[in-house]
Amino acid sequence: MTTKKDAEKQQKQNQSTEKDHEEKASSKAIAGDAGSELDVNQEIDELVQTLQGDLSELEVEDALSLIDQWHGILNKVKEPAAKDLANALKDLQKMLKGGKATGHEISEALIHLGEQTAEFRGDAEKGSKQSVQKLGKQLRKAGTSIAKAEDQEYHEQLDSLMEKAEGEELTALDPEAAVGAIDFWYGVLQKVEGEQFKPVANSLKSLKQALSRGNAKPETIAKALIEVGQQTTEIASEAPRGFKGIIQKLGKQLNQSGESLTEKEATK
Repeated sequence: MTTKKDAEKQQKQNQSTEKDHEEKASSKAIAGDAGSELDVNQEIDELVQTLQGDLSELEVEDALSLIDQWHGILNKVKEPAAKDLANALKDLQKMLKGGKATGHEISEALIHLGEQTAEFRGDAEKGSKQSVQKLGKQLRKAGTSIAKAEDQEYHEQLDSLMEKAEGEELTALDPEAAVGAIDFWYGVLQKVEGEQFKPVANSLKSLKQALSRGNAKPETIAKALIEVGQQTTEIASEAPRGFKGIIQKLGKQLNQSGESLTEKEATK
């Protein structure tokens, strides 16, 4: 027969056993959280290391893989702010898959993503704050780097076009050489945003059509060259910083090429 004293003793033993189970479960949960946090930090650090490389040589597939990696990290985070980052990543992913985004558009998206990541740092787990801060900083740096790389490419293209304009390719009435130079300038304009650049592109089309016909009169080509030159000079004032001088110089050279062709025909 169980006495009252035995019952109390058994109750205390049960309570002690239950407390032990709770403490063990709590320890496992803490260890699990610590392990999960460590995994997230390692993945973020790997992502930062990848972003420190030369992104201008990164293939689209590799870039999409990086986005999936970052998206996977966010899925492990419980904070609501992670959803905003995930949405920004989706937008960047669509942009890259579309294949029509300029370097500057991708740059802006990366910088914005970096800023959001930096803001997310305040909501991140205590042990992840430093890694998240490094990632935000590196994303902004990567965005700036891509913009600079595209600017450098534009400068090289414009310098090459200046060489063509300064030569005799545009005034020699060699359709193949001249059309090549026109396609070059048209390609540059297609990468630049702004309605003000469309008239120049349209004039280039007209010039190309005149040259491609093969029977266009020299004065027609000269007139088209002068028009493109004048329009190019006009848009120089609206060009991005760092491009005004080279575009203005190009416009003057194209105009000069047209006038030179006019003079050449007049002396025949």
